Amino acid sequence: AKEEDASGFGDSGGGGSAVAFDVDAWLDESEGCLLESLRDKFVTGKWDTGIGGGRGGDDDDEEFGDFEDLETGEKFGPNGEIDSGDDSDSDKETGMTDEQRRQYNAEKKAKRKNDFDEEYDEEKKGGGMGGPGGDDKAESEYLDALKREKEDRMRRNREEFGDENGGEASRVRHEGYRQGLYVRVLLEGVPPEFLRSYKPEMPLILGGLTPQETNLGYVRCRFKKHRWHKKILKCNDPLVFSVGWRRFQSVPVYCTEDQNGRCRYLKYTPEHMHCQVTFYGHQVPPNTGILAIQRLSGNISGFRIAATGVALELNESFQVVKKLKLVGTPTKIYKNTAFISGMFNSDLEVNRFEGASIKTVSGIRGQVKKALQGGQPGSFRATFEDKILMSDIVFCRTWMPVEIKKYYNPVTSLLTKDGEDGQGLARPKAQLQVETGTPIEVNPDSIYKPIERPERKFNKLHVPKALEAALPYANKQKNETKRKKKSYVSKRMVVMEASEKKKYAFLQAVNTIRNEKVSKKKQKNAERRVERAKEEARKEEKLEASRKAKRKQQYRTDGKIAAARERKRLRGE
Repeated sequence: AKEEDASGFGDSGGGGSAVAFDVDAWLDESEGCLLESLRDKFVTGKWDTGIGGGRGGDDDDEEFGDFEDLETGEKFGPNGEIDSGDDSDSDKETGMTDEQRRQYNAEKKAKRKNDFDEEYDEEKKGGGMGGPGGDDKAESEYLDALKREKEDRMRRNREEFGDENGGEASRVRHEGYRQGLYVRVLLEGVPPEFLRSYKPEMPLILGGLTPQETNLGYVRCRFKKHRWHKKILKCNDPLVFSVGWRRFQSVPVYCTEDQNGRCRYLKYTPEHMHCQVTFYGHQVPPNTGILAIQRLSGNISGFRIAATGVALELNESFQVVKKLKLVGTPTKIYKNTAFISGMFNSDLEVNRFEGASIKTVSGIRGQVKKALQGGQPGSFRATFEDKILMSDIVFCRTWMPVEIKKYYNPVTSLLTKDGEDGQGLARPKAQLQVETGTPIEVNPDSIYKPIERPERKFNKLHVPKALEAALPYANKQKNETKRKKKSYVSKRMVVMEASEKKKYAFLQAVNTIRNEKVSKKKQKNAERRVERAKEEARKEEKLEASRKAKRKQQYRTDGKIAAARERKRLRGE
């Protein structure tokens, strides 16, 4: 046999066509074997040399990169070419002045920016389609595909729902009623008032409700008084809510959420900010818009939208709390311990508040301990950080839940006759008081009363004589005791000499002259004030005449306008 070639095939004899096959050469798995030479010929191999695949690729070049000849200073690229990019730039900048170098750098920067912009624009236009103009081509192909798909769908619909296959009835049976078709709807459970009060000129809207929207529960939403509404809204005043497909009346409870998650009760809505409101009604999906109206009557002047909001969450119950301040007075004090009464009504309430923090008006903090066995019901023992006085008032700040009323009254405006204002809806308390003439309820505890504080008499500060003797002069007591009888100095007669009499007479004359000047000046000021008052009265009389004429003209104009409105109303315009 002849010597085998590198491929493992050889000539078996002289001139014969038989081929000898060396199996050992193909079973070898060392580096540079025959299997490795064929591995990259298949799809799973690295046959794309541009990506970095194949045997003998650019792995070494990518790993080592450029290298520099240390003797000559020349730089060579991965394939042996001389890299002179940076050196050429540095050589050009060597013989330049500062102005020329700045201009050269600016031109180079502008060229790089233009190249980048052009490359970016080409990539945007290509749109991943392999080159410029690919975006327009892809868009046209996409529109053509959509058009062909639409035509194919219409053709199949005509074939499927043609006259020979049942026509429109078959199509409705499969895909339902399309938009633009006239349908006949059968309504069940319609009250007779709806038929008697039906108005053909008023369109009706038919809508569907999901099963969860038919349940009643509490709804919490973010709420804000409308900026055009004249007054702020009061808690527990009924409002008509327009939520989804429904309009109903409910009693809202306003609150605000603190940082710790507590919903604090608000008596009125804020003026220019959002708050939270909880009411009882049909459950709606979150983020549903809500509209609130105070009165639906059409004959009121100044109709306004009361508030707007959006639903936040639904639940069977929500907790809204408000502040509660319990007040008590001490009955017995011993050092830092005191017996407090008047704060609770029974021992059970005391047991519920064991360990609660209390405080006096003067700021001394304390804690509720145990209920007292005897004495007034609700009395308890409390400890404080300092000794309190019998005149101190002790109070406990806590929170109490607010009841949210389950009131739901749907608006049945389609069941009323022409000319009626509406149906029996609840009215606010203020409106009822005005209509019935009921005076406003006044809580006696809310009336301001004059503060009458008895003058407290403090005991005299007693300083021992030994301590007073050791004190510096500035800190010693200097208050003399009040004498019961007059002293000799206050009772003795003073006899003046001749020179003293002259001085005393001169001072009396000077004071007399001064008093005369002061009296004349006061008299002139009084006369001047009288004249000024007369002048002001004359001016006011003239102004009052002009005001009276203006008021008369205004009343006349208002009367004409009111008469014209009345005539229009009688004519039915």
